[in-house]
Amino acid sequence: MTATRVMRTAGWTLISLGIVVLLYLVYLLFFTNLQNQRAQNDLLDRWGLEFGDPDDRLPGEGTPGPHEPVDPGDAYAVMWFERPGSTVRPVHEEDLYIVEGVSLDDLKRGPGHYATTAAPGGRGNFAVSGHRTTYGAPFYHLETLVAGDEIHVVDRELREWVYIVREQQIVGPSDTWVLGDDPLNTGERMLTLTTCHPRFSAQQRLIVFAELQLPEKSGGAT
Repeated sequence: MTATRVMRTAGWTLISLGIVVLLYLVYLLFFTNLQNQRAQNDLLDRWGLEFGDPDDRLPGEGTPGPHEPVDPGDAYAVMWFERPGSTVRPVHEEDLYIVEGVSLDDLKRGPGHYATTAAPGGRGNFAVSGHRTTYGAPFYHLETLVAGDEIHVVDRELREWVYIVREQQIVGPSDTWVLGDDPLNTGERMLTLTTCHPRFSAQQRLIVFAELQLPEKSGGAT
């Protein structure tokens, strides 16, 4: 085989590999997003039938009591992000339907609640994981959150809980302390969001910590 033929064969091989890689990226960035959108639409419809419109929510108060177990992959809560003084939502423009569980199949449907952590508004740490690049990439822009931003969560009883972002941290995959009851040792009720870091890599984890803000009770004259 001549050198020219060898080079030509190697060139076609590289082109073929490039096409395979391109098709795989199209699958990851298009078809998985389409699959997630269908799942989120399904969760929206089922939520409306079972629990009602999230817009009809009531302020979360006190400490929520025990709730019925939720099957993995079923709708667990609704979440969205707000920035005080801005009409543009950070991270994600639309409401995100959180599912119960963080298995690969669960996270294909949306952000997932770590089943061993607290419920929305509960004492301890309510922890949620989400994809950053595939399956809708709900946490693609998670790093844009800043201290003071609000994370709103509506539970299955249509109670709204508001968490105020405190800080971000980059940790290793084995740093499970972020899922503990009091990861920042503040004694407050917390929300922790986790996702892979950097994008298209699982070498580290991007963590956002937020603190529950309970509505102020108006006091009358005594």
